[in-house]
Amino acid sequence: MRIEHQPAYVLHLKPYRDTSAIIDLLTPDYGRIAVVARGVRKNKNTKRQLLNPFHRLLISFQGEGELKLLTHFESSSGFYPLKANYLYSGLYLNELLMRLLPELDAHNDFFSLYESSVHLLHQEDEIEPTLRNFEFRLMLELGYAIDFNEDAIYHKAIKEEASYICDPDRGFIELTALDTNQELVFPGLDILSIARQDYTQQSTRRSAKKITRLLLKPLLGKRPLKSRELFLS
Repeated sequence: MRIEHQPAYVLHLKPYRDTSAIIDLLTPDYGRIAVVARGVRKNKNTKRQLLNPFHRLLISFQGEGELKLLTHFESSSGFYPLKANYLYSGLYLNELLMRLLPELDAHNDFFSLYESSVHLLHQEDEIEPTLRNFEFRLMLELGYAIDFNEDAIYHKAIKEEASYICDPDRGFIELTALDTNQELVFPGLDILSIARQDYTQQSTRRSAKKITRLLLKPLLGKRPLKSRELFLS
């Protein structure tokens, strides 16, 4: 198989042998792929800087196995030099895709979602809504989304004035007097605001962050995300 001029973003790079690297890339038509880039770590290789994260590339690669050979790469239409917490947020998106997205699982929507999210971070848009929308969309595309409009038991509309327990496997269940685990309880108003992607209120942002961490926990397993450690809180 030989593929030419495929758009791509670098998700992760690690040294390989003396001067080469193994690079995980996100592409629209082939999903996440791993390639060997020969000689890119040589001192005289002026193209090495193109392999930094958040740089849109056009790549060519070949090979039949899981590890492809990168035969060509060049800069495409955009580079997003992120700074401070925006950089950490971008690295968080990369790590989520590395951990959750299977190799060679093509989802064109992932590429568009990633690119638009990085663009928002580059514009220094609000971080919380950008990350939450990415997380919820990612879980939706992977088949792990829950319903934010109806309760999981009776399939009745979520009520603003009610409170709900979030069950990662089923969805939102209306709170009863017998429920004692307040850590999993969320106001109906916040749930409906998340459904509308309305993060105006701080309460909604807090709830959305707790919900995404709750839903992502079984998918990520016990190994913590390294990018989260970069944030002060």
